[in-house]
Amino acid sequence: MTSEPAPASAMKWASVSSRLDTPAAAAEELARHLRLQLGEPPYDLVLLFVAGPGVSRTMATLEPLRELCPATTWGAVSARGVVTQEHEIEQGVAVSALAARLPGVDVRPVVLTQDTWADGIDSAEAFDLRAPGVRGAELVVLLGDPFTLDMDRLLGAFNRWCPGVRVVGGMASAAPRPGGNTVVLNDWVAHEGGFALAFHGALRADVVVSQGCEPIGPPLDVTHVQDQMILTLDGLPALERIEQVLRDVPDDQRERLRQGLYIGRPARGEASGRGDYLIRNLLGADRERGAIAVGDIVGPREKVRLHVRDAQAAVADLEMLLMPQAFDRPASGVLLFACNGRGRGLFGEPDHDLATVQSALPGTTPCAGMFCAGEVGPVGERNFMHGHTASIAIIRPR
Repeated sequence: MTSEPAPASAMKWASVSSRLDTPAAAAEELARHLRLQLGEPPYDLVLLFVAGPGVSRTMATLEPLRELCPATTWGAVSARGVVTQEHEIEQGVAVSALAARLPGVDVRPVVLTQDTWADGIDSAEAFDLRAPGVRGAELVVLLGDPFTLDMDRLLGAFNRWCPGVRVVGGMASAAPRPGGNTVVLNDWVAHEGGFALAFHGALRADVVVSQGCEPIGPPLDVTHVQDQMILTLDGLPALERIEQVLRDVPDDQRERLRQGLYIGRPARGEASGRGDYLIRNLLGADRERGAIAVGDIVGPREKVRLHVRDAQAAVADLEMLLMPQAFDRPASGVLLFACNGRGRGLFGEPDHDLATVQSALPGTTPCAGMFCAGEVGPVGERNFMHGHTASIAIIRPR
């Protein structure tokens, strides 16, 4: 927390946090530590993740901090829990901020509202009007409200009109119902929609999307589906077919089923194993019809696969994906977006994802993020909405 300010010409990131209950006091603490790490403001970017009771807490923290530490671009979002440089704080009052000086980097902010994306986009020009500066970006950070932003439609447009641009982020998790989350981009403050930050220029990013689930049983062909209800799998009533798969699980693996059962939708055409599927919740079953309800719209002829939450698989997957980082230069900053279902609930101990990331990087890297009601990240060349994942952006100068 007391490192020397960097030369004005160098890209420099800093992460600071506070657990003080009063928003104004938390803002003062954040500002003091930002000055120690980055020198005197203004800064180029500040991202703020705010946890704690009350819909007004995010703005009550951001407004005094913005006066104390002016910045060109501000973003903030409310969350159930936050990630700091040292800890994953899953409950209670906490604020985590990531700030930066970014010489040679162009940050393009974009407000995202449902009305703007309700209609189809039929040209690159129309896309640019809605999301100026996104095409050609090295990285896009996207934060939004899960109740009012259709992420499948939004990411579908991103995938079509700016292929290869990687989108990383997550959905606000402070509230269980519409109107309870807060998202802020500069002077825009809302309890719906979201925003994106597109990074261009002298910056590069490595992106890691790590699943927290392991596939079980064979791929299953969706042979009859109505919206979110899968009626038949492999030509049999869906519930009957799933029960067949579960009966075939070896006795020594049955304990894993207690962690919860999920449906994996293929993210790649040749999906076969861990990381190839988009994990979706099983919402319930209709025994009279033999149908199951899934937290997504599943297409006919898709080959879905049952999954279970698995801490060992999540650890192995994240460690494997982070291995190349040991051979790279030190990172400048990290954004970590983890599912609400990870943390202590999955690993049985605190700070697990964060500790894994920090141990894979030389030194201690400035890091911030949050626990999300859905995470955003790429699989292959396409960006998706995920569940039960850790979606991570590791940033270095170019």
